[in-house]
Parts: sequence; C-alpha cells; structure tokens
Amino acid sequence: MDTPNDPLAGYRPAADLREPRASSFLRSFSPSLSLQGRTVLLGLPYDGGIASRPGARFGPRALREALSSFGSFDGQKELGEVVDMGDLALASMNGVMAHLRIEEAAHNLFASGARPLFIGGDHGLSGSLLRGLAAARPELRLALITLDARLEVGDYDDAASLSSDTAFRRALEGGILAGPRTAMIGLRRFANSQYYLTWARQQGIHLYSVEDIAERGAVAVAREALARVSAEADAVYLSVDLGAADAAVAPGVGDVGVGGLSSREMIDVVRTVSADPRLVGADLMELSPPHDENARTAKLTARLLLEVLSARG
Repeated sequence: MDTPNDPLAGYRPAADLREPRASSFLRSFSPSLSLQGRTVLLGLPYDGGIASRPGARFGPRALREALSSFGSFDGQKELGEVVDMGDLALASMNGVMAHLRIEEAAHNLFASGARPLFIGGDHGLSGSLLRGLAAARPELRLALITLDARLEVGDYDDAASLSSDTAFRRALEGGILAGPRTAMIGLRRFANSQYYLTWARQQGIHLYSVEDIAERGAVAVAREALARVSAEADAVYLSVDLGAADAAVAPGVGDVGVGGLSSREMIDVVRTVSADPRLVGADLMELSPPHDENARTAKLTARLLLEVLSARG
C-alpha cells in the first residue's frame, strides 16, 4: 500500500482487495507461534541428488512467486492461513548433512503437531522426510501415495549415495512403509527397469501407469489407490514428483519426460488424495526453475499446492 511519503504514490496500481492473491494467505513464522494443528510450509533448497539437470534448489522460491498468479478463493471458500517457515538452511554440496537436517526438521514439525507441506528440492529428500515423520509419530501405520513417472526404489550403499532414485527404498526396507501400504501413480513406459519393477511387485506395492489413468480416469485410480493403501493404515502421506507431468506442460523438472500426465490429471490425483482426512503431510518436489519456460511448471506446482490446501479445508 502506498504511504504518504512514497515518491511513487499514484504511479503503481493499488492492490484490489476484492481479489486477494493466493500468496496473501502465507504468514511468516514467529517463535511465539504455536504450530499445533496449523498448516506449515517449508522449503528444501537442495538438489544434490539429481544427476542430470540440477536447478531444483531454486524450486521453493519459484513456487512462492507463482502463487501470486492465483486467487485465494477456490470457488466455495477462501483458503486458510499457512505458516511459511521459509527455506531450510542446507549445505549445497554435503548430501549427508542435508538429509540429516531435513530429517530433523521434519521430526520437529510433526512432533509439534503441525501439518507440514514441503517444497523442494530433489525427490530423494522425501525419504528423509518420511524418516522424520516416523521418528516423531512412531505409533502411526503410515500409507504412502506417490505421483511420479519413476519408482525411485533404487539400491544405495550409504547415506552419501542417496539420490532422487532412492527416495523410498530406505523407508520400505526399514519398516516405515510396507508394500501393501504404498501406491505409485503415473509410472511411465521406458522410465523404469525390469529389475526394479519386479522388486516393487515383490514388495506388494500397488503400481498405476499413465495408461491406467488414461483408460480409467485419474480420480478413479486415485480413489482405488487410497482404498488399497489405507486398508491397514491410519495416516497417509502424499509425495509428488513434478516429473510425472508431461514435458509439454512441465518442462522445468529434474528429469523431463515425454508421455506423462496432463495438468488436469495431476490436479485430480492430488485433489482426491488430499481430501482424505488421514493425510498428515505432503511434498512437492523437483521443480527446476532454470529449465522452466514461462514458469509453466512453477504455476502447475503452485496449483497443486493450492489443491492440497483447499482439500484440507
């Protein structure tokens, strides 16, 4: 808002209070603020686990900027307030320390009673988020739904070799997740090896391809996946890799691919899963602004974030 001493008063358009922007619901964190029951946003600016197209460390900033392209009214209600914790301070070249700090931050947020949303950042960080959640809430029987073109259950030697391809292997092998409580939606042809597809099936993971969504619809697939993974679970976590989207709608990702999901299909899956009252947290990963023509991927990511917030009520 222009002030009386503002030399540019009258030259800038005033904000239209009748049409608030989605970015207006973000509230800066204060140490005196209780996080119990609050929706919290935390940026994870690290992309050391992406071998081919680095740049996702700039994703959190781009997403926040893209929020100003959207309104705060979803057609039925205004969005509620979100506490923006800013970006976690991470050493850009030290993967072991980055994963440890992220695991610790996730533990602290879940232990505080917050309902966190994480924005990244390479998808390998999701494994450490799950470890933090499990440490804070060990009593939970956790279900996972991923939206991704790849399985991301790759072998790893130690913490120094974690990457975007190993996001869920530790959680499955460590008992945080179980195959029957895990569903992977959006798998793309020629994106996964026979070895890892066989391994995933042996674990009992529920696998849904791009073709499944094309034939049956995104909402139907998401509902089935939810029903299957939550049959023996009392909490659901949603992990989204923007690489699940087709390159035509999301060029700014760590691993761009052809033949992926449309923006409408991505929105439908995220909205359906987020409406489940057992959702305890979610992440949106691999937005890579240096490769994002006209901020298309950033705007898709912002829309997906808004769908999570809207569904939560």
